Amino acid sequence: MKKRGHTILIVLILFGISNINAQNNIGDDKFNEFDFWVGEWNVYKHGTDTLVGYSKIESIIDDKVIKETYHSSRSKYHGTSLNKYNPRTDQWEQFWVDNTGLTLHIKGNIKNGKMVLQNEIDTKKGVLSNKISWVKNIDDTVRQTWLQSSNQGKTWTVVFDGDYKPKQLD
Repeated sequence: MKKRGHTILIVLILFGISNINAQNNIGDDKFNEFDFWVGEWNVYKHGTDTLVGYSKIESIIDDKVIKETYHSSRSKYHGTSLNKYNPRTDQWEQFWVDNTGLTLHIKGNIKNGKMVLQNEIDTKKGVLSNKISWVKNIDDTVRQTWLQSSNQGKTWTVVFDGDYKPKQLD
C-alpha cells in the first residue's frame, strides 16, 4: 500500500511539473510580441526633431519581461516600467512608476498591428481612462501615443505622442 501511495504521489508531482512546463511553453510567441520595442532609443515629439527623452528598453528574466528606463532630456523627470505577457489572462500588462509619484497599471494586447494597453482608474474628479499604444513603423522606429479620457471615451486628450528612434540611426 505504501508503494502504491508513493507511486501516486510521484505521478501527481510529475503531472504538476509537466503542467507548469506546458503552461510556460504554450504561446511562447506571445512573450515576444512586444520585442519590437526593445532597444536604446532617442525619443522625439512625434513628427518633429525635438528631442524629449532617452529610453532603454531591455528584455529581462529569461526574455519573459521587458523593462523600460526613461529619462527626460529637458528636466529631471524619469520613470521605469515592467511589461509582461500574462498567460493566465492572455493579456499584456505594464506597471509604470515615476519620480512624480505616478503609478499606472495598464493591460491589453496587440490590435491591428499595435500594442494597445489601457485602464480606467477612479480619481477624486471621477473615472479617468488611459489608452497607450505602440506601433513599429517600417523605418524601424516606434511610435508611442498616450491618450486620456475623463468622459468614458467620448473624447480623448493626447498626453504624450513620441517617436522612438534607435540611437544608432541618429
